[in-house]
Amino acid sequence: MSKILIVDDSAFARATLRRMLRDAGYEVYEASSGFEALELIPSVRPDLVTMDLLMPGMEGDELLGHMQKLAANCPCVVVSADIQAITRQELLAAGADGFLNKPVKEEELLALVQGLLIHRQA
Repeated sequence: MSKILIVDDSAFARATLRRMLRDAGYEVYEASSGFEALELIPSVRPDLVTMDLLMPGMEGDELLGHMQKLAANCPCVVVSADIQAITRQELLAAGADGFLNKPVKEEELLALVQGLLIHRQA
């Protein structure tokens, strides 16, 4: 069973993603901040991370930079209400493996997650 870490300061957003991912059979972990995520990653060793872009303390783009050093082969999906194409392009150029707009559509989330996990295992 693949392990997914959800990083979002919104309890509602985490609960929504948690339900979608657990219903699809994934083992789900949660962090309410980038700092909490960095503490969890070494012990959880997630197969994939979803992260909000705008969070207090450490935003998603900063967490993405840490992820590339800490868990370079772990796919990262940014989940954000920011719908600007430039934001998406910048994050993908910075190393994000995917980008989803809030509110997340379950079929888009699961298709992206499944595709990234299959690609990682190949």
